[in-house]
Amino acid sequence: MNIMEQILDAEFGCRKCGKTVLSKQYKFSRFCPDCGTLLHSLKFWIFQFNPTVYRWYDWIKKNRESEQWLTSQHAKEIRKGDRVVIWASGEKAGIYALGEVLENPSKRALSPKQQKYWIKREDIHKFEEKKSVIIKYLKLMIDKPILEDVCRKDHILKTMEILKQPQGTNFLLTKEQWKRILKLTR
Repeated sequence: MNIMEQILDAEFGCRKCGKTVLSKQYKFSRFCPDCGTLLHSLKFWIFQFNPTVYRWYDWIKKNRESEQWLTSQHAKEIRKGDRVVIWASGEKAGIYALGEVLENPSKRALSPKQQKYWIKREDIHKFEEKKSVIIKYLKLMIDKPILEDVCRKDHILKTMEILKQPQGTNFLLTKEQWKRILKLTR
């Protein structure tokens, strides 16, 4: 398993230093090997964007490392180290990237660099009113996304919240769904 696969496969994390570990290491010790803090189970999320509101494809071509995302739902549950799937809505709906939450949700203005990619400029104020996070991209699949029709036919992914009730920004994924997505991206 290469280093990127280990990062994506991690299931436990440290809220203090951000270190993540695999289940076999967690079974050996429930404490962070770097700072000694008690480890917690990571959660898995879908963060959705609408291409008619935000030009994510244009953003990602120039800024491939990290990005600010609203946590309109579940802000109290989303934490540093959690894993994220980036989902595009619309005609070519599906999974386009995998990432990691770099810090706990907080209120902050959207960076001017990112603002220029918003089609609906009136939505930019939401970043000052609601909490947001910075997502670090671990894997981009722009040329080979997992499209919605594949998800709907998959015996595990067909139960994802986003397929049942697609209105929203943030959706919880099960560990089983996350593992299936990882398998489909390899």
